[in-house]
Amino acid sequence: MASRPGAASHSGWLLMVVRLPRILSTFVDATPQRRKRTAVLLPVLLPWVARQACEEAGLGRALLDPEGFDDAYYSAAVGRNFHSPEAALFHYLLVGARDGVSPRPGFDPRAYGQRNPDVEAAGYEPFAHYFNFGRHEGRGATAEADAPDDSLLPSPDIARMLMRPARRAVAASVDVIVPVYGSRRLTMQALDSVLQSRVSIPYELVVIDDASPDPVLRQELEVLAAAGHLTLLTNPRNMGFVETANRGFLLHPTRDVVLLNSDTRVFGDWLDRLIAALHSTDRTATASPLSNAATILSYPVFLRDNHATGVDLVVLDDLCAQLAHAPVELPTAHGFCMAVKRRCLDEIGPFDHKNFGRGYGEENDFSLRAMAAGWRHVAATSTFVWHRGGASFGSERETLIEGAQQTVERLHPGYAASIQRFIKRDPLAKVRTALDVARIRHDSRPKVLWVGSGAPPRKEGVLTLELVPDIGPYATSLRVLAPDLGPLPNLGRTYKKSVDDLAQLIQSLGVHKVAVPAGGGTGRARVVLRAAQTVGIASGEV
Repeated sequence: MASRPGAASHSGWLLMVVRLPRILSTFVDATPQRRKRTAVLLPVLLPWVARQACEEAGLGRALLDPEGFDDAYYSAAVGRNFHSPEAALFHYLLVGARDGVSPRPGFDPRAYGQRNPDVEAAGYEPFAHYFNFGRHEGRGATAEADAPDDSLLPSPDIARMLMRPARRAVAASVDVIVPVYGSRRLTMQALDSVLQSRVSIPYELVVIDDASPDPVLRQELEVLAAAGHLTLLTNPRNMGFVETANRGFLLHPTRDVVLLNSDTRVFGDWLDRLIAALHSTDRTATASPLSNAATILSYPVFLRDNHATGVDLVVLDDLCAQLAHAPVELPTAHGFCMAVKRRCLDEIGPFDHKNFGRGYGEENDFSLRAMAAGWRHVAATSTFVWHRGGASFGSERETLIEGAQQTVERLHPGYAASIQRFIKRDPLAKVRTALDVARIRHDSRPKVLWVGSGAPPRKEGVLTLELVPDIGPYATSLRVLAPDLGPLPNLGRTYKKSVDDLAQLIQSLGVHKVAVPAGGGTGRARVVLRAAQTVGIASGEV
């Protein structure tokens, strides 16, 4: 498949916009006859450039779509009257997007870019990305739409949890430490997922109640502990996350430790796979799994919290296990779920409570101290753990993060730059791509690849994939959408005119048929039909 162009690439329409004043000045600064010619050209050139700009930015249909560009709203926002909706949209692309002006009610281009750092890094205009791809990938137009819906959490079923056989922790080699403070539904969901997981490695589930203010939660934890399902420690006062985690680290000084947030869900034999990654080399200090919300470990969309994706989490974790990619080295562990080798703890000590107080940044500092002592950190790519994100600290989260980043950089100069280098190199990209492909191939329905300009025809019992033009700096490429499966942002881009690239894409996704509109569709469709023919895939008009 085609390599990604640099984000700094300039599209053709933008070059035309930049050059237009110079082109026109050759007329304006010349003879009266040429000035007269300019007056004739301007009304023709400017609308043409506006239309080209809108099309290449991926917003050619945005004036007709209910979720598209609202020219009246935008005109009022900038206090200008435009002679056409296209002119208003063109102004947005040139000026409004740069200034953070909303193109429609409820959409903030700057906020969308901040919530989706991959969009900014790729060089997409935020609204054009949302309109073409983001809304199909579960990315919300607003921060509220991107937030997880805790009302969907199941009510704790303590009776069902008590029906499971109690675990014997005498021969345990691993402590699974869960610090707890409030968030009863999330906490009980996390504990339930651990207790019902099918693992072979002997472990002890240790819950540390950090003086939770919820009396019902405290009572339920006591009942589970009395029934032998977990070991319960209770802090005499609220000590904060770091001290609570350190108490768990020190509980059994011969065991490896898994620190697990109380807003997570684990699946299958998660612990076996996580510990296998931890012991993949002798000097591996920590192993952290993939997750929906874990920045550099996030899937399907890199660097963001993925909540409204519609992806079956059990299937996703099973696919991770089946793909069984080797662990990938990381610049830091991620504290939402991190397995820690006991020998590393013995060598460098636990979290730094003095500098990191109640939480955030403590795992980064720990990781950097470990690396300075010759240890490494890995992503357990064969394991997926769901993470709600932010629940452990509530409204304090942003303040804690900002302070922690400053402290880590003060103690370990260059840390932020190392993270940016990792993001640019993105060694987990191939893992995310393999998961996208595996999700498509896992679906048992026949797969039809639609190559048309409009909405594809839908047929019951068939998985319809859409091959659509990319936009902006990638306008010479194509990408795949699968609205029925949720976001598939990692499949990469395929050059429009490359029969070989398209043939490889069709084969990799397990496509059964390529469908085009009656009449053969566009030139793009004809290239895809040739690609299908080269690999023996059926094709036809719909």
